[in-house]
Amino acid sequence: MVQMWEVVGGADKGGIIVRDGQEISSAQKSERLSTGALIEEITLVGERLNYKLIQGTGPAEGWVGIKLPTKDLCIRTDKKPRQPKPETVGPKNEPHLDEPVALLFPGQGSQYVGMMKDMGEVPAVVAMLEKAKTILGYDILDICLNGPESKLEETKYCQPAMFIGGLAGLEKLKEENIDAVNRASIMAGLSLGEYTALCAAGVMSFEDGLKLVKLRGEAMQEAAGQGKQLMLSVAGLDRAKLDPLIEKAKAKEGAGAVCSVANELFPAGVSIGGTEKAINTLKELAEAHGAMQAKVLKTAGAFHTALMQPAQDKLSAALDEIQPNMKPPLHTVWMNATAEPIRPGADVADIVANLKKQLTNAVKWESSVQDMIKDGIVQFYEVGPMKQLTAMMKRIDVKPWKKMKKIEV
Repeated sequence: MVQMWEVVGGADKGGIIVRDGQEISSAQKSERLSTGALIEEITLVGERLNYKLIQGTGPAEGWVGIKLPTKDLCIRTDKKPRQPKPETVGPKNEPHLDEPVALLFPGQGSQYVGMMKDMGEVPAVVAMLEKAKTILGYDILDICLNGPESKLEETKYCQPAMFIGGLAGLEKLKEENIDAVNRASIMAGLSLGEYTALCAAGVMSFEDGLKLVKLRGEAMQEAAGQGKQLMLSVAGLDRAKLDPLIEKAKAKEGAGAVCSVANELFPAGVSIGGTEKAINTLKELAEAHGAMQAKVLKTAGAFHTALMQPAQDKLSAALDEIQPNMKPPLHTVWMNATAEPIRPGADVADIVANLKKQLTNAVKWESSVQDMIKDGIVQFYEVGPMKQLTAMMKRIDVKPWKKMKKIEV
């Protein structure tokens, strides 16, 4: 079986050194192997890898080191070579818009009491809300409109609310600019918002999507109750400084400690999830090392970490049941766990494989957005409650932020 590797080192130098032969004394090639490149293993001898270039830039073949004393240069991966952009898109197989569009859907944390108050007259939204009563067993619109806030913040209620809120925003955008929806080059969502994006892209029905989201929210809330878990927002420390602090925090707590990056949101802006002692230790360490912010978040648990494995197991079983109902996407969907696109017509098995990783792996939002820009996106829409994704875009790239549009509900 072919083993693929991803180049993760050398970001500050344009990639990693390639040599003609296995020995470190072998002649160095004039070009570096680019960071982010996908390479196929030919031979692995100790920590020296003979490779063939599959995706990225650099010498087509050669030898590279896979490790330095303090960090990895290459890591094994199950990523596949990125498929080229399709020439047509959407339900009518139309050409892309002249200024390519991406629709972005927010996740948990963007909810607020009063959301969807202006959507009660939109027929498609009314129909979704009626179906939701049967699937959920309660009136989610009542919770959105009347709260209390503490109830809406509960993961098991918040996630269905945000899923429906994003799709309500999509219906609003259809009324305002149907072309932007039908001919959107890319759809993506932050954490829970990924399910909204997949539904919007035609992968799953509203009913199946809501059933998955209901189970996801309940399972995550249950997993969060198994021991004391926290999440910490850190801004102003790059990963070269932050990652060693994470390791120190885990070591201080000792056996059973969990402390890992949960969301890569914008440059030097991440959230970290884990066990209570490790996260509190990390907060102190981050502040002592000059972080602009190190704030414990009001979340129910350490989402997108190993502590969510019980929830991931339940969700994976449900995904297997619903997979036969899923359809290939009509639009490119950029996935959280891999920061890679799933193109129109792709095998739904690839989507399910991504979703089975999502709860226990970091959400790679910053790199996903940067790659969407490289993919040619000119116009971004944030579709759904609040302006969380718009605020993060400002820190990722000011140019698209200036043109970004908000479809509020």
